[in-house]
Amino acid sequence: MSVNSRVCDRCIRKKVKCEEHIYHCARGHLTYRFAQVICSVHTALAALKQASHARIRPKGEGLVHHAGLDNGSSGSGSMPTQSPPGDPMLDRNLASGGTHQQALQDFTELSVEFSPYGSMTAPSDGQFGHTGYYLEPGQERDILVHFFDEVHAAIPLFHESSFIRLYDNGLACRDLIVTIVTVTAKILGPINYWKTEDVHLCMGALLKATASENDSSSTQATLDRFRQECLLAYYEFHQFPGPPSWMRVSRLTRKAYAVGLHQVENPELCSAFDAALTDQDEIEDWRYVWWCVFCLDSYSNISSGAPFIVELESINTALVRRPNCNDTAALASTPKVLLPEEVDHLWKTTQDVVSGGCMNDFNIHMITTTILRQAGNLLRLRSEGKRLPTRNAALKGTLATLRLALPPRYLNPARNVLRAERSADHHTRLTNILHLQMVRLITSMPQGLEANEAEWMDNWQQTLETCQDIVSVVEHWNSQFSPRVDPAICFITFSALRLLNGHRRCITDPNSPLLASLSQGENVLLLFIEQFSSMWAAPKVLIQQFRDAPTSTPLTYADIDRLLSNFKSPLHPKSLQPSALSLNSAEIYESLDSTMNFADVWSFNPFDSGV
Repeated sequence: MSVNSRVCDRCIRKKVKCEEHIYHCARGHLTYRFAQVICSVHTALAALKQASHARIRPKGEGLVHHAGLDNGSSGSGSMPTQSPPGDPMLDRNLASGGTHQQALQDFTELSVEFSPYGSMTAPSDGQFGHTGYYLEPGQERDILVHFFDEVHAAIPLFHESSFIRLYDNGLACRDLIVTIVTVTAKILGPINYWKTEDVHLCMGALLKATASENDSSSTQATLDRFRQECLLAYYEFHQFPGPPSWMRVSRLTRKAYAVGLHQVENPELCSAFDAALTDQDEIEDWRYVWWCVFCLDSYSNISSGAPFIVELESINTALVRRPNCNDTAALASTPKVLLPEEVDHLWKTTQDVVSGGCMNDFNIHMITTTILRQAGNLLRLRSEGKRLPTRNAALKGTLATLRLALPPRYLNPARNVLRAERSADHHTRLTNILHLQMVRLITSMPQGLEANEAEWMDNWQQTLETCQDIVSVVEHWNSQFSPRVDPAICFITFSALRLLNGHRRCITDPNSPLLASLSQGENVLLLFIEQFSSMWAAPKVLIQQFRDAPTSTPLTYADIDRLLSNFKSPLHPKSLQPSALSLNSAEIYESLDSTMNFADVWSFNPFDSGV
């Protein structure tokens, strides 16, 4: 009889079931010595069951379903399963027999190689563990379900059913699982079975470890590694606004370029995968990764007023064809759609998306993000003192054609109940509408009061109309769906808030009926940002700085013209001052890891002209 098929003598004498077959299936090999240890510890485990299910598990239990084999990840992500120190009930059971205690000791020593779980004891920086991570499998899976239900739509990196199946079969990357669970806990927390300080420790360790890996040329460019880095870049950008988070997004974007994710449709230039050996589902996963990187590059640089890394004309990666509703059958029959090299052809791409069978809000989101990038670039050049009336007029025309190419009622902020529009899809559509409204707001900003006062006044009135439209969109918002949306839209509503405040302060008649409407609009936008501030730090910074700035001093049109000539993106380095945070600023970072260095976190002054 072979070693791998033999039941040990102890199991025969005790008439208990040998756990060896579980290990043979999960690992494909097993030493006879390890089989003996498993069987000898079996009786001890039975004695511990009554001690609150003691947290020591036989290695066979759960391995098949949650082994977390690392699919190409550079980190191992597992560590020995141990009992919490100082557990009196556990200590009494162990003291009942030296044989059991010795068996458990042997089991712990041998389980290092095989354990799929994080430590159940104090946080550890061991090779096989994640600091502060000690969730039970059921708890871990519960948070994963919440991730897909409440967070995933904001950064759709996964095919939900496929990933859950891999997880249940023990084939999902362990580092990726820990990252998903920790990010979800940070966004939706606190969680009653995971201490807040341990969540902080785990997130801090993940950010620190991946930051050093990003600087290493040995980091593997696997699909799961890219997904992990996208999640961490998304989290850090909104929770730690400042140079470190921008650099993380920048490194991620350049890494995506290095492996050719911008050229997925050209196998000669894309080295991320072997096109001849990779199925269409996995290639579609790579497309989702690229477009998430595209969004991160867009939002981080628009908000900071910096040039983009991704060049539109360099992209030869098709928009996604697999809807987020897990329908993979559409892949074979749906034609590929690419973004145009020239933004004035975006309306054609929109028509292709709408009529070509790949109509989903994620693709529309990529189109609206593309035109928003052009507006952000225009705002950056404008802040540098350049007058670009021709480009501004061209972008207005592009916006007009794009709006007309959208489906009927798409720009109506109300949910389309006649077509059974889901609330989640409705909020994704609201986000796309806000993108288009921000483009309109930027292209309407007046410039040069002295040069042409009549034109200046017309443009100033258009900004008021657009701000009111943004308020009407926000009024349809349900905060229940805020975790499903990228909080970068707070930069849009913050810009509208600043301009509405300027309009209100320009009114000289205290009895004007417009005053009440403008004040109400400011309250709506401020409350909207506050909804996101319950989950993210960046909106808290915006709220604090808006409240600290003068918001009631009357303004003249000359003052407004001077303010608009210095109008910069919310996180532009010149608009940020490296000064000590006020007393209220402790609230901004109270949910963050205290070990992080905030020396480079800046606070934003939206009215840096002092008016």
